[in-house]
Amino acid sequence: MDIHLIWAQDENGGIGKDGKLPWHISEDLKNFKSITSNNTIIMGRKTWDSLPIKPLPNRRNIVLSKKNQENIETYNSFNNCLETLINDNLDKVFIIGGRSIYELFFHKANYLHITYINIIKPGINEFFPIDSKIIKNQFKKISEKTLNKNATYTCWRK
Repeated sequence: MDIHLIWAQDENGGIGKDGKLPWHISEDLKNFKSITSNNTIIMGRKTWDSLPIKPLPNRRNIVLSKKNQENIETYNSFNNCLETLINDNLDKVFIIGGRSIYELFFHKANYLHITYINIIKPGINEFFPIDSKIIKNQFKKISEKTLNKNATYTCWRK
């Protein structure tokens, strides 16, 4: 099973502001939907709470949280979640956030989908937990696509 992490960040590694995305870039959201549709997505409770539409359509939504969440598949253990996914014989899963969930799955990731956002918003208070030097040391960029003047999508493979 391939594990894919997917996120958007600014040049400082900023990924969130007060529990939400700091920017609204429709091309990035459409790209995220295109990449993750018809797949399993895993997120933490705060990311689940921040979703404007629950569950995200055309995807198996999974929440990793200490507390059981109503009306959504929830695991309170990283190992139980991973074991279930392996037993389900999935080809791939997408980790969509937040910070602590990215940190849990990073060491098992095969692919990274990073959209670089060329906008600096004040007040960003969540940052991707892994330094870009570590990413560049462990992964190789295999593709890059300009989504618009403020967003560039990249894909990296271990």
